Amino acid sequence: MTWTAAFLWTVAVEAPIVWWLAPRTRRTRAAADSVLANLATHPVAWLLVRSVGLPWLLVELLVLVAEVLIYRRLTGLSRRDAVLCAGAANLVTALLSFVL
Repeated sequence: MTWTAAFLWTVAVEAPIVWWLAPRTRRTRAAADSVLANLATHPVAWLLVRSVGLPWLLVELLVLVAEVLIYRRLTGLSRRDAVLCAGAANLVTALLSFVL
């Protein structure tokens, strides 16, 4: 799979998850910010796993931390909501990556 296909697939899966889990007053903003979060983390994660050879799980944990911070700062989610959104979205895409 190319990076572009993987990125588009990731956004298509994660944005609706984040929208659904975010507080009602922040849903649209959170879903839009999930695209920005993936623009910030996905290229770096792809490079670290594919080119540098860092362990996939380590990179996923770094992505999780970065996206929680993005949802906290940019979207204004509470710590709980930021962890829930980032954690669930990344868990689903991580699990689906083994299928594709």
